[in-house]
Order: sequence, then C-alpha cells, then structure tokens
Amino acid sequence: MKPGLVPWLACPQCRGSLKGKHSGESDIQSGVLACSRCGREYPIADSIPRLFPETVLNDPSRRTQERFAWEWERYPGILKEDRRVFLAETQIPEGLWKEQRVLDVGCGMGRYSRVAVSLGAEVVAFDLSDAILRMVEDAKREARLHLVQGDVLYPPFQENQFDIVFSQGVLHHTADTQQAFRRAASLVRHGGLLSVWVYGSPGSYRNFATNPLRPGREWLSRIRPLIWLIVWVRLLLSDFIRVFTTRMPTFLLYAACFPLAVLGGIPGFRYLTFSAHPDFRVRLHENFDWLAPPYQHKHTKEEVRGWFEAAGFSDLKVLPHGVVPKIGIVGRKV
Repeated sequence: MKPGLVPWLACPQCRGSLKGKHSGESDIQSGVLACSRCGREYPIADSIPRLFPETVLNDPSRRTQERFAWEWERYPGILKEDRRVFLAETQIPEGLWKEQRVLDVGCGMGRYSRVAVSLGAEVVAFDLSDAILRMVEDAKREARLHLVQGDVLYPPFQENQFDIVFSQGVLHHTADTQQAFRRAASLVRHGGLLSVWVYGSPGSYRNFATNPLRPGREWLSRIRPLIWLIVWVRLLLSDFIRVFTTRMPTFLLYAACFPLAVLGGIPGFRYLTFSAHPDFRVRLHENFDWLAPPYQHKHTKEEVRGWFEAAGFSDLKVLPHGVVPKIGIVGRKV
C-alpha cells in the first residue's frame, strides 16, 4: 500500500478518517490503520488494507466472497477484448480517463482496473474477495494503482472523493443492490461520473419494448414479444437451477461447468448455457459466475434510472444490449 492512499480512506464503521501505524516506506506491506474517531484498527496485509466493518458477513455474503475468490484466482487473465469491452460498457470515452481519480467497485482480479490505468487514470481497485491478491505485484510496479479490500455496503472511502466510479456486473451480487448503488454513488465527487451495469430483468413488456438494442441487433425489434417471453422463460429456469447450484460445494459446481463450457462452443446449443464466449476458459468461468453466487438480483432500466436520479445524477445514458437485458447506465453527479 502506498502512503498517499491513506487520506482517501475512511473507517467503514463510523466514516472517521484513518491514520497509519507503520513505517514510512513507499510500499507498506504490513501494519495497521486506526480510526481517529472511534479508535477501531484495521490490518494491512500483503500490501493491502483490509477494511471490513465489525459486522460479520452473513452466510450468503461469505459464500459470495469465497466463490468469487475461487473463480478469479483461476480466470485466464487479461484478454485482448478487455479494453474494447471496458470502454463500451462503461460508456465513458477514452479521453475522459486521463489524470482522473477512479474507483473500480468489485474489481475481481483487476481486468478493468488495469485498463483504466493504461488510459491514464489513478485507480483504486476495490473488492470483497481475495482475488485482489492477483494484483499485488502490478500495484508494486505501478504508482497509479492502489488496492483495497472491503465491502461496498460499508465502503472504506471518504465521500465525494472520486472523479469516476465504475462497477461492472457486481452490485447485483450484494444483499441489496440499491443500497450498494447508493454507497457507490456517495463516493463520486460533484461533477464526477458514475457508470454501473447490473443484470437485467425483462420486467413488463412495456418497459422491455423500449430497451435499446446493440447495432446489428435491430432486427430483434420485429419479434420483440417473442423475445420477451423467451427471456422470461430463461430467467425462471435459471432461477430454478440456481436453487440447487448455489448450495453445491464449490469444487463440484466448478466441475459441472465443464460440460456447459463444451456445449457453449457448439452452434445451435450455445444459448442453452450461460456463456457463448469463443474462449473455452472464459465460458467455463462465466457459467460458474452465473450459477455460483448466492445473491443474483435483476433489475429494469426504469429501476436503475430512478436510483441515479434520486442520487442527483443527470445526463443519463443507457447501454444498448442484445437479447438478454444488461442494464448499464452512466451519469454525471450534479
């Protein structure tokens, strides 16, 4: 951990400022951060401040933490497509990242944190799980990359601190997506940007019919009622399957995802699985990612837009998507 990170941090319990009890080296590998208000202490281990509140993680949250650590520790790593996907899904142009203070909420093993750094941003990569350990060596080499472990429902950061906060496919895996959104939104400075995408619900047909489609998918509008029914059936079947998969031992579920990954590479069958990615390794992990976490909430764009507006964001832009809704919105805090 770099000493310059400390002023950005806050006690996750009482929001007080933190002070370090450690030597003043440029990379702090171990030590303690103490709250100036309530006196609670938080460890620094493996160069990462571990800023969890005293509240013990409930069982679903603990299993979420363990399962995502399992997944991201085995993920193949950086992909050629990461930069393109990152810019498309955050909906923030390449030129707006330079020299910005950025928070990646739910960074996993850091694919998108690394992209943001490459675009010239100073990035805090923040995650619940030990998958963040995969970034320790990168953070030692890169002065603009910082690592923090904690819970987004108790964010260990000063409010109104970041120029850009983004969270890609994470908040719906918390106990309360809306509450997690509010916590993330509070960290954006006035005039700053917040970009979030969460799993989508087909919702009512009236709302589904106004979902923006990606370029090349416009033809789906001609059969939109059928697509709406298919998405609802797929969602209900998925939720039924997850009743069992979320209770399976992690290693057994991971093994069960191998045949799904094989099926996902066969034309005509790939959409019976939860990933049609061309890379087998990515399909394996995307199937696991869908079936493993205990929390998996889905939302409509109307819900998420309401959250943005209630938190004081305007200039909202909605992410176009394919058949299955992916609710992505970016807005500016005013």
